[in-house]
Amino acid sequence: MKNKVKRLWIIAVAAVIAFSACSGGSNDTPSPVPVTPTVPVTPTVPVIGISLNKNTLDLIRGVYETETLIATVTNTDNKAVTWNSSLPSVATVLVNSGLVTAVSNGTTVITATTVDGGKTATCVVTVTTAGDIMVSIPGGTFTMGSPTTEPNRYSDETQHSVTLSSFKMSKYQVTQEQYQAVMGTNPSLFTTAVAGESGTPGKLPVENVTWYDTIEFCNKLSIMEGLQAVYTISGRIPASGYPITSATVTADFSKNGYRLPTEAQWEYACRAGTTTAYNTGDTISDNTGWYSSNSGSKTHQVGLKPANAWGLYDMHGNVWEWCWDWFGSYSSEAQTNPMGASSGTFRVKRGGSWLSSAVYLRSASRLLQPVLQGHQSWLPACPPLV
Repeated sequence: MKNKVKRLWIIAVAAVIAFSACSGGSNDTPSPVPVTPTVPVTPTVPVIGISLNKNTLDLIRGVYETETLIATVTNTDNKAVTWNSSLPSVATVLVNSGLVTAVSNGTTVITATTVDGGKTATCVVTVTTAGDIMVSIPGGTFTMGSPTTEPNRYSDETQHSVTLSSFKMSKYQVTQEQYQAVMGTNPSLFTTAVAGESGTPGKLPVENVTWYDTIEFCNKLSIMEGLQAVYTISGRIPASGYPITSATVTADFSKNGYRLPTEAQWEYACRAGTTTAYNTGDTISDNTGWYSSNSGSKTHQVGLKPANAWGLYDMHGNVWEWCWDWFGSYSSEAQTNPMGASSGTFRVKRGGSWLSSAVYLRSASRLLQPVLQGHQSWLPACPPLV
């Protein structure tokens, strides 16, 4: 028994000694000095450039007064940017955020500067009031309606001579940001930014507004700008909130505030001196406007298609536009400043939309619409401002 214990002990000691030798534990062999790995130093990447999401920006006092510019800094570790305005009396900008705020009418340059490298990018900001984006339409005489030879015309487009006094019309359809600023709500169905259109969704045309809603918008915009409200609205349903589905509306066109164009004013402004089916020619083209063949089944930022000869955008397509008139038959007699039928069931809408086929975008095309239905915008008009 003693021999067995001794052998087990000797074996155990030998095993420990063998392990120590294999582990470098011998007192005769020095332990290796641990090597600390070298951490590579990443060189600082210098700024190569800076760009802004907009080179120009239009702000409208009392309507669309603020917008945040976005800077993109390329190839740098430090993307910090500072901002400044050349004329803070026209528009200010927050030094660390790019938030631009209108102050007074005029033009200023907003500059973004990289903290690393001092690279710069600029945006020219123009501040106006809503009245400043109104285009003066000269008075004159034109032939309203379409000739019997015009393809796809309708029988209610009887040609007749119309003489109009001068007036003003907005160069753009009313945008969602403008409508929101005036009305405090945005009823539009299309509210998603469109790829490649940097101004969307705010600069998409407002739609899904009733005829009554447009009337109240015109009044509110007039009051905001110190003009006289054209319309008197009574019996409003609902008493507050939107959409307005019923009301009694009377107009005093001697007032200088904003209003809907008459149907005759709309066609005269759309044609801008042309006599063809479209203000771009006898046949529709991609430059004519947004319609079913090129819209991608959605509305688009206002002002992307070329303006007509009088500087008005989107007269063909994008969204339908409300007019003042009740829908009624044309007279074949010459008329001066016609106001449409004295009564009716439907109001007139013009211009066609993103969903319309080409025939509805024609200058003479007219469509009736119940006043409590939406899906269109409008171009505010007003007499020459004095």
